[in-house]
Amino acid sequence: MKSKFSQVRITLVSYLPPVVSLLTYGNCHSYQDWPDYVTELGLGAEQIPELIRMATDRELNCANSNCAEVWAPVHAWRTLGQLRAETAIEPLLTLFDRLDDGDWIGSEMPQVYQLIGPVSIPTLSNYLADPSHQIFSRITAIDCLGQIGIQYPQVRSECINIIMRQLEFYAENQPLLNTCLVNALNELKATSSLKLQVVSRQKRYLNNITR
Repeated sequence: MKSKFSQVRITLVSYLPPVVSLLTYGNCHSYQDWPDYVTELGLGAEQIPELIRMATDRELNCANSNCAEVWAPVHAWRTLGQLRAETAIEPLLTLFDRLDDGDWIGSEMPQVYQLIGPVSIPTLSNYLADPSHQIFSRITAIDCLGQIGIQYPQVRSECINIIMRQLEFYAENQPLLNTCLVNALNELKATSSLKLQVVSRQKRYLNNITR
């Protein structure tokens, strides 16, 4: 039976330069800001498939927490963001439900998808609307949409509409999901839209009880 250490070493030799260097960057807590991976390692579009493979590598994501290699997927998805890698949009979504370490997914993916840009919106919207996903995964999708709407004013209304549309299912949504939807609208400065929706709900309620 192979140890996790052996498995990580097998994974290490399966990556090619310059992507393999990300296996040595180590603990992300050691960096105040994200390194400029693209410049430091001379990475480009031709490395995107290899970076996606590293970001979603099960062996690396499940490696011993004390080894440097366990941090490689984080460095890889940051690099994909810096490269604005559109082909990484769907593969990275698979990590939302898969990884137990929700703090890193929840805190980093909004910035990654913000860097990739508005092209991510349809995929994130579909993910948010799918109740089969875990609640914290859907909350991460909300945060991604919120960050995109803040960073790119031209799609702010689109992001607001997507979040408002999900809020229409407030009765079926989990309370925490509703709270995060409202928080996202506040961050997008969409309080007027939120008030209109509340008034609309009240009118529907009154119409139902007066029939």
